[in-house]
Amino acid sequence: MTVAGPRELPFDLTDDRFIADPYPGLSALREAAPLVYDERLGRWFVTRHADVRACLRDKRLGRNFRHVGSDAEFHAEPLNPSWAEFWASERWSLLWLEPPEHTRIRKLVAAAFTPRAVESMRDPATRLARTLLENLGEEFDLLYDYAQPYSITLICELLGVPTDRHRDLLDWSHAIVKMYEFDTTEAQAVAANDAAREFRTYVLGLIEERRADPHDDMVSGLVQARVDGERLSDDEIVSTVVVLLNAGHEATVNTIGNGFRALSAHPDEWRRLVSGEVSAAQAIEELIRWDPPLQLFERWVLEDDVEIAGAPVPRGEKLALLFGSANRDPRVFADSDRLDIARANAAEHIGFGGGIHVCIGAPLARIELAASLEALAELCPTLHLVEQPERVPAFVIRGFESVRVAR
Repeated sequence: MTVAGPRELPFDLTDDRFIADPYPGLSALREAAPLVYDERLGRWFVTRHADVRACLRDKRLGRNFRHVGSDAEFHAEPLNPSWAEFWASERWSLLWLEPPEHTRIRKLVAAAFTPRAVESMRDPATRLARTLLENLGEEFDLLYDYAQPYSITLICELLGVPTDRHRDLLDWSHAIVKMYEFDTTEAQAVAANDAAREFRTYVLGLIEERRADPHDDMVSGLVQARVDGERLSDDEIVSTVVVLLNAGHEATVNTIGNGFRALSAHPDEWRRLVSGEVSAAQAIEELIRWDPPLQLFERWVLEDDVEIAGAPVPRGEKLALLFGSANRDPRVFADSDRLDIARANAAEHIGFGGGIHVCIGAPLARIELAASLEALAELCPTLHLVEQPERVPAFVIRGFESVRVAR
């Protein structure tokens, strides 16, 4: 396929009606073309599963370009100095870095996600899910009362971050992720910058505490770690902790919310889960595929002579990989718009990304999500929506404002 000049997406990514149900529009776009350039947004949108997966693994593409070229070369706006605190928190993020910096830091973080360490979280996740549900009333907010305290407690336990300020951590995270959207307002950018400053200050204080009194946790490990004889800088540790806390709970919370909304709309699938016909671990893969919490992931073209979906894309261009579209690709998933929690190949979804930026916490996320869904099915078999939930008005990070449910 070749792209015959600039065109526009046939929908507005910021429109509330599209956000409410983007999949018909994404499906039409995917079947029309594997690659579409949007002149307004200055991006090439990649729509199909095979091409999205190939882009995630292509080392000629990168999350960042400033290690190989200037803003002018890559047609990018300079980083706005008004949001200096936000950029500082992002500077050493695993989602921002490219090799060799990415390799160095990811190797250290990966040491905390060994199979043994991840497996050790299974029992705590199960206990916490059940405890939270046993202490909730007949009606509650699935996100605020259950998913959020569940996810933030588990990631804090792994990192060694005290949970006494978990609501602050959640508020900071919710503010920061607004910077990843297409329509971030001035007020949201100010809030994100303020949140990043407070988050950085908090983590810097935690680093000093662990330096003086090391614990058996990831923050202490990062403080003490040496790479080629050198320690990580405080800024590198801050960015690492921030991204792990943010990514470690945002995806979990939104998968639980999106997933239960999907199951409530497909009661036969919920009954298959409650009856034990399908395990929670298997169901989670289909729920992520069907309505993923991350809809888009961007990459820059870092080299010349790159082709995407058979079309040349020049160096300096930006790609937007449409995860939600790829996960509904009928070339991979038969009857792809149907929710089937026993789907044999559901785990081929691209919900956790791929390549060097594949989600480092994916094995832990799967354990957490399965434990949370299993507890819901066992302890709340008649769980149902009290009202239809309202979507967060954002496309990239897909979730709900709240999900009111009753047993």
